[in-house]
Amino acid sequence: MERIMVKDLKWPVERDFIAAGSLLLLVSETPEGRIVINGKFFPLRAGTVFICRPGQLVEIGMPSDEEQGIYVIRFQAVTLQHIGEPESSVRPVHTFPGEGDVIQLAPSVVLPLVKMISSNWQSGHMAESFRAEAGFYELLSLILQNEEHKTAMALEYAKFMLERDFAEDVTIEGLAVTAGLSRFHFMRLFKEKFGKGVIEYVTELRLTKAKELMREHPDSSIREIAFQVGYKNEIYFSNSFKKHMGMAPALYLKNSKIKVAAYSWVNIGQLLALQVIPFAAPMDHYWTDYYRSKFGYDVTVPLSHHYDFNREALSQSRPDYIIGIDAWIPNEEQVKLAQLAPTLFVPWDQSWRQHLKLIADFIGKTKEAEKWLQSYEKKAAEIRATLATAFQSESVLVVHLHHKEILVWGRQAGTVLYDDLNFQPAKLVDQFQWTKSISLTQLADYEADHIVLNISKDPVSQAHWAGLSKMSLWRELPSVKREKVHTTPGFSGWESPWNEYTAFNHERFLQQMVQIMNPAT
Repeated sequence: MERIMVKDLKWPVERDFIAAGSLLLLVSETPEGRIVINGKFFPLRAGTVFICRPGQLVEIGMPSDEEQGIYVIRFQAVTLQHIGEPESSVRPVHTFPGEGDVIQLAPSVVLPLVKMISSNWQSGHMAESFRAEAGFYELLSLILQNEEHKTAMALEYAKFMLERDFAEDVTIEGLAVTAGLSRFHFMRLFKEKFGKGVIEYVTELRLTKAKELMREHPDSSIREIAFQVGYKNEIYFSNSFKKHMGMAPALYLKNSKIKVAAYSWVNIGQLLALQVIPFAAPMDHYWTDYYRSKFGYDVTVPLSHHYDFNREALSQSRPDYIIGIDAWIPNEEQVKLAQLAPTLFVPWDQSWRQHLKLIADFIGKTKEAEKWLQSYEKKAAEIRATLATAFQSESVLVVHLHHKEILVWGRQAGTVLYDDLNFQPAKLVDQFQWTKSISLTQLADYEADHIVLNISKDPVSQAHWAGLSKMSLWRELPSVKREKVHTTPGFSGWESPWNEYTAFNHERFLQQMVQIMNPAT
């Protein structure tokens, strides 16, 4: 048993691997962070428990200012065979009930228990060891008997009904009645628990099934598939599919036959602009769950940050192309990847437009890239004209509050604002590319006429903002006094702009700018 804290993590910053040589039981005492199991991302909360089997690749990440950690309990389980006979033996068990699920226990119950187990187990005395083992069995009983209050169970049952009957006319009213809740209360609790609304979840279920049917039965008509997944209107289905996936069903089916591995995070957004969804990609995005939510079904081979793991996964899946970022992958690893499939390692020091063109030429989508860029430039010109009168030559600064840190965006991070929409960068912005951590006192040095303010949703960031917003140093800023602070209404992807330096994200950002910049709040 051990307790891992952020100071114990090695390289890269805020991430490390846990060796799963046996069954693992992980208990989080941190209120936020992430864990990635075989490429699958899970958020951490205090009292969150995971059970992992031997051989799984487990990564953890915690905020740099976090003082809590994760308890790691390695244990073995066996089953007895031929009990009572001379050839009685034990057989190792490599799976365990609850494995693969996110188990949320009450922190006030589970954390004191785990601390007791840890302190007694490490004491070295026999009595304390027995006490630790007793505590361990108590912990297992809490996990196996984890039946939260009736409302939570009712929500789980409602989710089960949706997954079973999504092609039928399941109504929110009917689900609410089953859960014993009012319609409004049910909808609110469902979204809080599962991160998406009922209608959004039904749409995802239907479209995921539609994609499965299109791949399994490519000769089926769009009309037949639409009816099978619950749509009575073929046109409505096609429009819904295109809105959700960014391409028509027929084009999705055509492009899904191209097996492209996006080795680096940033490659995903370039491929999506070309209407190609990678079949292999890292999906443990800690700054947004947008890609996991929309494309989790299509990325059948989740990649990690472990070179051997990735090479084994790609060797078995046999991609047509592998695309990565040159500066992010060592040369010796690039050579090994080139032995698996044709590879392109995009020069990081070139612009996102050049990245898009290079990738398009590599996979035979040159015309698609040209068409996309023309459309983008047209949209940028329209929005530029819409906002020009209101902002004229006034300067703009992007400020991101994450935990207790104030981050300002540099020129390259804010390229959509400064280069495509021609906003004037605030003072000092041209001196760095991506982000810079500053103090509240230093914020005044940027002399920004307008501030685009993004606040992370986590409790620490929100609490920090509640205090900061009342401070005179903030309230006396010219942009604050003139009410020229523009808050972002929950848009994702602000924490790591270098990971979103892509055509696809910049188009999303472009479309959000009118909403962000007008009106000011």
